[in-house]
Amino acid sequence: MNILQVCPYFYPYLAGQEIFVLQLSKQLNKFGHSVTVYTSNHAHLPVYEKIQKIDVYRCKMLFNPLNNPICPGFFNIYKNIKNFDIIHVHNEHSFVTFFTCLINSFYKKPIVLTCHGQLRFDNYWKDLFETLYSRTVGRFIFKTVDNIAALSDSDKKYLISIGVDPGKIVIIPNAINNEYLDYISYNTKIQEKNEEKILLYVGVLIKRKGIDYLIKSIPDIIKNNRLKCIIVGKGDYRQQLEILVDKLDLADNIVFTGSVSTEELYYYYNIADIFVLPSVSEGLPTTILEAMYFGLPVVTTDIPGIRDHFSDSAILVPPKNEKELSKAIIRVLNDLPLREDLSRRGKELVREKYTWDKVSNTYINIYHELFNNDR
Repeated sequence: MNILQVCPYFYPYLAGQEIFVLQLSKQLNKFGHSVTVYTSNHAHLPVYEKIQKIDVYRCKMLFNPLNNPICPGFFNIYKNIKNFDIIHVHNEHSFVTFFTCLINSFYKKPIVLTCHGQLRFDNYWKDLFETLYSRTVGRFIFKTVDNIAALSDSDKKYLISIGVDPGKIVIIPNAINNEYLDYISYNTKIQEKNEEKILLYVGVLIKRKGIDYLIKSIPDIIKNNRLKCIIVGKGDYRQQLEILVDKLDLADNIVFTGSVSTEELYYYYNIADIFVLPSVSEGLPTTILEAMYFGLPVVTTDIPGIRDHFSDSAILVPPKNEKELSKAIIRVLNDLPLREDLSRRGKELVREKYTWDKVSNTYINIYHELFNNDR
């Protein structure tokens, strides 16, 4: 099949959705399907290039309100839409998804939507805008697509609550490339650990990730623990976070790495003692899957998506609560049997349910069913 993937951003921009689309596209190629990606040109990249056998076309981005690229060029590219057997759009909050669904309302190609989690900004006006968007533009998108993949049962229930046809929805989780991670893990050289414990956060530096609550939790933790907190990722929120670090006099305990290579990222997973993700809104974070694969005990927030998948294999705390977060981290640091149990359960969970060979087969079956029904 000739499959079109549409996403707001794509490689070399690598956050959760972008990794998802890249890995899914690679799996589709592996099984003999042709894959094309249409996305925004967010950083003056080539308009066209082939990445790991994937044809990638980028449209000029005029601006990106709420990190959502506006790309009028999508209208011109879709003169080629008739050449695809299946269209797969990512993120109902994306304007490029809206453009795609609008144009496809004329072509009537089979179309699949993956919802990458409920979107919350932890900001009244932004959250209000999102709610209005979901009930207007989002409603049009949901009616237009043939199948909808939700990451969790909570996401499915939310979609149904806003009027989405439950018959369209199937739960398909995120996944990791375990074969590549096995290779990286085997070939990564690890320095000897000292008595200093390492907390690790990986992700974009934006407000809804709750990194400020992680930073605020550190003073309580270091009262009785030698600790270094490594924060991996980039984003517009970094300057405010650095101001908070200086205000709390934590410069010796917190390191901002910025963007890192894949190999360096996996090195950090290997040397860390605990992975922490204090988000107020998530879908199914790839970073938690990766951390669990590497055997890290995980402390994260009790929110939809995360709760559905990790309630039995991670320590969950209320969002936006640095006191509860610090108590949970201290508990895990000081309880070796608990750390070992979380490590074991996390690794077993990821290998059993969240690998790309399992997840990609589910998507391929959906594609085939839609393709055969369209003929």
